[in-house]
Amino acid sequence: MSVLESRQSRLLAHLAVLGLVLFHALNNWIFVRTQVTILGWDRPAHLVRTLIYNDILQEISLRTLFEAMTWSWNRPPLAHLTVVPLYRAFGASTDVALMVNVIFVAILLFSVYGIGRRLYSWRVGLLAAFFTSTYPILFSISRMPYVEYAVTALVALSVYLLVASEGFQRRSSSLLLGLVVGLGILTKWPFVAFAGGPMAYVAIRSGALRDIKQAVTARPKASSLWRRIWVSPLFHLAAGLALSLVWYWPNRDRLADFLLSCWLIPISWLLVSLALFALSRPAGRGANLLSAVAVGAAIGSVWSLPNLRFSERFLTVVYSGLNMEGTGLGPRNLSFYLRYLSYLPHEQLSPLYLVLLLVAVGLGIYIIWRHGGPRRLQKSMSEGDWVLLLWFVVPFLVFTLSLTMNSRFDVALLPSLALITARGLFLVKRSWLQRGLVCAAVLLGLVQFFALSYDRFEPLREKALVTLPGDGRFNLLGEGSYVELPSSGRTDARFFVGPLVLDYIQQDMKQDGRETVQLGNLVNRSYSNNAILQYVMYDAYEGILLREFARSEWEQPPYYERLFECDYLLMKSDPFPGLREHGQEAMNIIVTAPSFFEEVFKIVWEHPLPDGDVGYLYKKQYHLAGEYNPEDFRSAAAEIAAQSLDGDGIILLPGEQVEVLGRYYPGHLKVYPLSVQELQGREAVHSLLSGLRAGMKRVFLVVWNQDRYDPGGYVQGWLRSHGREMWEWSSRDLRVVLYDLSSSSG
Repeated sequence: MSVLESRQSRLLAHLAVLGLVLFHALNNWIFVRTQVTILGWDRPAHLVRTLIYNDILQEISLRTLFEAMTWSWNRPPLAHLTVVPLYRAFGASTDVALMVNVIFVAILLFSVYGIGRRLYSWRVGLLAAFFTSTYPILFSISRMPYVEYAVTALVALSVYLLVASEGFQRRSSSLLLGLVVGLGILTKWPFVAFAGGPMAYVAIRSGALRDIKQAVTARPKASSLWRRIWVSPLFHLAAGLALSLVWYWPNRDRLADFLLSCWLIPISWLLVSLALFALSRPAGRGANLLSAVAVGAAIGSVWSLPNLRFSERFLTVVYSGLNMEGTGLGPRNLSFYLRYLSYLPHEQLSPLYLVLLLVAVGLGIYIIWRHGGPRRLQKSMSEGDWVLLLWFVVPFLVFTLSLTMNSRFDVALLPSLALITARGLFLVKRSWLQRGLVCAAVLLGLVQFFALSYDRFEPLREKALVTLPGDGRFNLLGEGSYVELPSSGRTDARFFVGPLVLDYIQQDMKQDGRETVQLGNLVNRSYSNNAILQYVMYDAYEGILLREFARSEWEQPPYYERLFECDYLLMKSDPFPGLREHGQEAMNIIVTAPSFFEEVFKIVWEHPLPDGDVGYLYKKQYHLAGEYNPEDFRSAAAEIAAQSLDGDGIILLPGEQVEVLGRYYPGHLKVYPLSVQELQGREAVHSLLSGLRAGMKRVFLVVWNQDRYDPGGYVQGWLRSHGREMWEWSSRDLRVVLYDLSSSSG
């Protein structure tokens, strides 16, 4: 092939990758514009973070930049910060936030193409970029706010720069690698697990690690005054201190909030000075490696040092198994070591793509083996081959031996498999077979992409379903928790109840003339939960305070009594799934002893869900006006529970007490709240109480603030004339009397 033809081929390949990026950008835009249902708990939490960062950076200064870079104690900020410029340009919305991943799509695909082109050929790079873009979990999470897609893109870019550095010989590529490493750490800390293996291998094999000592001790030539200043350790210390003070001194009042406190300044000083020292060393493998590591550490420390407490979170996730609760898996189970491997065929690659990978690997091994046996196989492994192998093996082992369990956690290793697959297919010597395999692979990828991206291709998905005796049902095109359609199944628009509920409450508030209300949430499903409601409410629905009773420990138990503090409650007809311990306890009381709850709360809105469940919004009907002592009502409830028998009733005067006494009385007695408006005169009292008496042998009368609500004593007079007092309890303004009505003839 001539030089001109080679250049034309590379240009066409670059244009093809650009076309692939635009293809995914367009399809992602169609997808996010179609989908309205937000699922899960992490997704809305990530979206809320983008809005918080947008608010923090309304004014740009050293104070706000510092706050943005250190606000989150457990998640680095970079992926969320990239959304802020898009918010400023196009306005804050879910669609805009999700489309930021197009930037990372471009970084990922061009990086994978570049790796393949440098290691093998532009054909391998182009095909690998296509495979990467059509892996189900990757194109799926490119439409979601998870940071793992950004991590995948930055890992691929770091590997490309590592390969481009040619064993840390090229200084520019090495320095850019250090920059990307720092940005990767600012995106998510497991970045090191993906990029660390290939970097360590190249550093050792190339001799760069060995040359670091020489780079440190070398005396650089100083041909000018500025050059002498630049290579001086005193300058590095002075400049490092200046840069650290510029960053930390305007924010010195905040340092006490961080674990390292005032030690942040000297530690940052040391890291920045080391980076400047490394940059001043004469170019060479050792100096380039040292510069890459030092620059990456200095950039990554901007978040990591202030938020060193994240290490505790990291150890908790990795070694305590937060994501394996309830699975029963542990190091003693064989399934423990296969869990991340099992994600490959079902969700990450799809069964067909996995078969293609195995075919490509098998072809490569067969071709090399046939020409020289096992020794030839070992010798044929180039540095690039080892980079790809370590890119997959190291993070795979790290996650397998951890106590985490999530199919998106290790997706940054998938581009290595795309490159291995493409490399294997192009090892086939017969052109007709090679072209047939490549065309079949591309066709498969396109079918898989469209079938899993659009609702209308349901027939394709159904035809791809396979049932095996051992493995059960699975889809040849891939399926999993992150593989979603825009508006079918679990993403059906009818599941998105949050805005409907909040719109109703907002309108109801206006009609009632109320400025603030409390909404208690008792739903914890993937389509409706506290995280989703918080996101929908952010900077909207002013005056609605959300309280969580389904999942978190933000509320102090017991939850049941706290429900009565709320003006509205969101529940569903099958209430228990998803509820945590205290939420279940509250719901058990509502189900087994509903009289007080059903009297206080009435259903004002309901919404049928696609799964047959029904969402309900309850509104509190009573509000006791005036100051009262809650402990009096708690004591009264305990006394009633101790004295009560089956068949007793409770009369409340005034009836508004029901929302206070109901918090502390979890029993099953029937309650009768008396309206003051209904008790206008002796005859009205007699008529009302005569109707309540039927079927009751005993009744508790609970009177609060008697001088105000029963000044004439009509209610107590009627009860005395129709029964006898059996027991009495009182405390300040609250009085409870038990009457026996069975002996009276009326």
